[in-house]
Amino acid sequence: MIGILVLSHGNLSQGVVESGKMIVGTNEKVEYLGLYEGNNIDEFYDQTAEKIKELDDGDGVLVFSDLYGASPFKATAYCVKKLPNTFYRSVSGINFSMFIESVLLRETMGLEELSEHVMNTGKQGIKELFTEAKTFTEEEA
Repeated sequence: MIGILVLSHGNLSQGVVESGKMIVGTNEKVEYLGLYEGNNIDEFYDQTAEKIKELDDGDGVLVFSDLYGASPFKATAYCVKKLPNTFYRSVSGINFSMFIESVLLRETMGLEELSEHVMNTGKQGIKELFTEAKTFTEEEA
């Protein structure tokens, strides 16, 4: 089973994982780490590497981060050298639909296919109410 790790600034990662339990139940092999003001960045990078290593049972690990180029994302780049034999993918810009899809489909897809799928899910899940309502009304006419 593909492991899932969610990284973020503050409590966002915890909120995503804990809220996900309401929809998909208890999440086996799902972890989160939050980076807080005053944390040692090197320790956060090491914690990230340890979590990835713990979650990998041979199927790989999908790592989500909140913001491309920010410290949680950079932690996954750090792991490239720290974990040269670990199979993982790092996807930034997590949203809730991406997380739910990853948990539901991680046993039916390989890691690369799953990472591509959740990126598409994330993009497709972004909608604006009034634009969508107008589209829906126009389709009925």
